[in-house]
Amino acid sequence: MISARFPSPMAAAQFREEAQASGWRATTPGAVDLAPPRTRRGLLLGLLIGLLLFGLIGILAEAGLIGLPRLEPLFAAPLGAVTLLLAVIGGMLGALIGSLLTLPHAAAPRDASGATVEVHGVDDRHTVEQLARQYGGSVGTDTASSPGEPAEGPRLAMNPLRWLAWGIALLSAAVILTATAYIWWLSIAYGHGSDQGTRIGYTLKNVQRIPADTPEEAGQELLDILGGPAFPAPADPIAAAMLAPQAAARGATLVYGAAEDATVDLASLAVDGLRQLADSPVVVVITNEDPAYALPAAYAAAQFQAPVVPLVNGELPGTVADAMQGISERLLLLAAPAHLLLPETIEELEQYGVVEVVAAPNIFRHALLWARGRWGRFGWGMDERWESDGYYYFALANPADPGFAAAGLPMAYRGNYGPLLYTQRDDLATLTGQYLWRLSPNYFVVPTEGPFINLRVLGGPESVTYSAQARADLAVEIHAYRAQAVGLSGLSALGWVWFFIGLFGAIWTLFALPRRVPNAMFYPRLFWPLAVLVLGPAGLLALFLAYQGRPFAQQGPMWISVRPSWARALGATIMGLGIGMSLMIASMYLTQLNGMPLTMAFAFTPFFWLGAPMFAVMWLIMVVPAILLSSFLFMGPMMAEMHRRRYWQGVRMALPVVAISMISASIGMFTLIWYWGNFHPLMAEEDLWLWVAPIWWGAFLGFLTALIPNYLLVKYGWKPGGM
Repeated sequence: MISARFPSPMAAAQFREEAQASGWRATTPGAVDLAPPRTRRGLLLGLLIGLLLFGLIGILAEAGLIGLPRLEPLFAAPLGAVTLLLAVIGGMLGALIGSLLTLPHAAAPRDASGATVEVHGVDDRHTVEQLARQYGGSVGTDTASSPGEPAEGPRLAMNPLRWLAWGIALLSAAVILTATAYIWWLSIAYGHGSDQGTRIGYTLKNVQRIPADTPEEAGQELLDILGGPAFPAPADPIAAAMLAPQAAARGATLVYGAAEDATVDLASLAVDGLRQLADSPVVVVITNEDPAYALPAAYAAAQFQAPVVPLVNGELPGTVADAMQGISERLLLLAAPAHLLLPETIEELEQYGVVEVVAAPNIFRHALLWARGRWGRFGWGMDERWESDGYYYFALANPADPGFAAAGLPMAYRGNYGPLLYTQRDDLATLTGQYLWRLSPNYFVVPTEGPFINLRVLGGPESVTYSAQARADLAVEIHAYRAQAVGLSGLSALGWVWFFIGLFGAIWTLFALPRRVPNAMFYPRLFWPLAVLVLGPAGLLALFLAYQGRPFAQQGPMWISVRPSWARALGATIMGLGIGMSLMIASMYLTQLNGMPLTMAFAFTPFFWLGAPMFAVMWLIMVVPAILLSSFLFMGPMMAEMHRRRYWQGVRMALPVVAISMISASIGMFTLIWYWGNFHPLMAEEDLWLWVAPIWWGAFLGFLTALIPNYLLVKYGWKPGGM
């Protein structure tokens, strides 16, 4: 190693750049290292743990194995989007915790007048010495020079202006986080249109209620609706489940509770079904102990005309066992979870055919197994993970009232038929909601092209409330393919991935900057976290490009990061946009929340466009206040300190450069928003999931359009770009 000493950090940085361009490995002791090795290991470990843990939750949720209560609208996005979003949230959270726990405090530069560069792997000392002399340096021994006395640290003493700037920055961040949290809160509160407790009618757009207060009334009502010959059935859910396939085979409508003889012989019903449906390759096996588990299977058996046989106290009745002899080639689908079976039940059933258990202890998931399942030509096969949009129909009932679900059995095979789903009384069941949101149809051009999903609720409001009905109606509403109105679309999922990277990155920057860059001044500590928040991954990348490996030098009362010109342009752009862009987004949210103003003062004149919100009012509400606040509270005081000027002199210096930065950024941001709003159905309102995508990507485009003028401002000395 050859050590070269230079009179200033800037000279050392120039030498280092040329040395690296020559292929040498040159390092600067004391340069900023935002993530030292120990921190990188903690970051990667936390990232991996969080990604795997939250990603696993996403995989299980998308597989229908677990529910995410109150977050069902996430499942309107394409398959994999929920896993991706949760994995990013978990990974970033883990990385944040792991990196902050292992992030040490860096020592402040101890010598403001000089700097050392260490050149590794070069034996030609003379060549290194010649290059060092070009920048006023000299080659010393193979060890770095001794550090001098500590230099003056950054001036962080608070005054009224700084307190006000700190408050405005905090308020901007609070409004932005409130705006984004509001969307999640709406999902948790079940959003608009879900509070239907006072609704009088039984019909919603996609979900209708069968008008009956008892199961028997529901059975008669369905006969009136569906027509056809009546097939009387006793008011017993298990008996109705066994009779429904026979009614379907006869083309008749099962009428629950219409049988004059109320006595029920389950064994005789099973033997009759086996005889009448002898050609079926499938036999559905149920248990008489909990009818709620039997009915989703009975809906499938009725549609595909398979016999249903019961287990009574865990065993087949003797006459049923005799009738089952000689059918070993059949598939036996057992619709009973383990807690309803005897240990030897499955083994005994295997003598009659191949046994497959289609059951889950969770009654809501149990119903979904039968809606999703497909065995050859038997089963609905409505698997939301693989099925494309279709005209699906469902019956919706409360498992606590199996009589209503049994009364709805004709809807399994007559008219617009479909499987049975379950829900609680007061709220749509989480697993059922996730299933419906994933199935929600999408149109490409106009909503009338379909497809459409329809549900029919069985039971009165005391069994399934209007709130649960309304939530189901909201879940299956048809939406534009690229932009779900109230659910998560693929595009909005990517927008939220971008946002959460920025959110956790901003929190990390807030704590890491004072620890790893102790000479960072007051104002950079404010605008860098805000810049990362609104620019997401681009803001994090800009942070590392601006600081990583950069030495610090003292310039008057200020400490500045020694950077190449392109990195100074990057820092200058962040200086102008970190506060300004966050103020613009905050004001945009507040404006949208209260409605965009529109003036008729210029109507019927060549200047009519001045009254339109997108072209004039948004500039006055968003851009102008951002320019003034940034100039008077942030850039102005900072430039006054840098140049040792009075406050008003600093403001006069800051105002034009801030205006140039903000106007150029707003051109990029508003252009994207205007384009999406006018030519694509993507300009969502502030309470919809898609809102973050155009706003945050518009901010990124504004950052790109502001880079060019900021490069020129740095080049001609209007901005330092070293903060």
